Amino acid sequence: MPFPLTVLAGLSTSLRDDLVRCAVLRRPGLAAVAYDVDPQSTGIQVVRRVVDATGTLHREVLELVGCCLSCTVRADVPEVLQLLAVADRWREVLLALPAAMQPDSVLGAVDPDVAEVDTVTTVVDAVLLREQVGGDDLLADRGLAAAPTDRRSTAGLVLGQLEESDVLAVVGLERLDTAEARTLQALLSHLAPLALQVTVGPGGVGCEDLVGTGRRDPRSTAEERERLAALAVELCVPECGVTTLRWTSERPMHSARLSAALPQVIGQVVRSRGHIWLADRPRDCVRWESAGGSLDFGDPERWRGLPQCSLVLTGVGVDADALHDLLDACLATDEELVGEPTWEDPFADALGPAEQRERA
Repeated sequence: MPFPLTVLAGLSTSLRDDLVRCAVLRRPGLAAVAYDVDPQSTGIQVVRRVVDATGTLHREVLELVGCCLSCTVRADVPEVLQLLAVADRWREVLLALPAAMQPDSVLGAVDPDVAEVDTVTTVVDAVLLREQVGGDDLLADRGLAAAPTDRRSTAGLVLGQLEESDVLAVVGLERLDTAEARTLQALLSHLAPLALQVTVGPGGVGCEDLVGTGRRDPRSTAEERERLAALAVELCVPECGVTTLRWTSERPMHSARLSAALPQVIGQVVRSRGHIWLADRPRDCVRWESAGGSLDFGDPERWRGLPQCSLVLTGVGVDADALHDLLDACLATDEELVGEPTWEDPFADALGPAEQRERA
């Protein structure tokens, strides 16, 4: 019978390790597999440790796969889980990921005949979270890149970890004042509406509740969870200055005005997602995803239904009416929709040349 597996992620390796130590001591029968990047190494050197309540049982430097941290961990996970299952000494396992890894990058490597993922937990640093999700710095700027070509933003990683979680382990909440703590909890509720927030107190109090919760439905797909989260976040009421709003329009956007307004739009929100319709790219559905100060456009796709703009935006201290007005001002007018586009395409580098620049 497969043993229950908890996957633990988070940007702070020190907080992750604190929780691992507390969990193995407070839950008899729990083993933990922790993956670390050796900070003394000149390149990426991945170290795997196996620990339980008695201490460190095994430590091994792994052979790097394709100069890639995530690839190395994914390749190792099936082997180490099989070894733990054969040993038959533990009832459950905690898999602690390196800081730069998203939980979903390893879930597919778990053999369901050996282990069943029943919880995905992310460690939240209550003091630093808003700084982590609000900036535009890259993981490489923090020395956390998972590969030489890794250009992901810190905000994108942290938000992804939150959104993929069943449980959020909130550490250091007692270091915030009451208003700051409530704002943080409200922000987490809007960013990860499906996740249970567990406050971990000094000394690791509460850490035993982060493992083996059974909150992960093994039958649900990532797409189903994303759709459910999208529905749930729109039910989140404004609280403690945190607001989530949906902006929609059946009119296309003027790409030049949108480009000029982007710093104001992105500067007001922590997270935004959706798709837009550009007047000079009428055939293209352009995916929109922002994290902190970074915005990514997906590869344009053909519309499957009627073209429209639809964005869901979450932020702290957002003036919802002003943000609506700002986006509305980016819509093309009736006059601008007549004839050929007269403005330069500001998104040619991001989206590639339009097949045919014409009016919507």
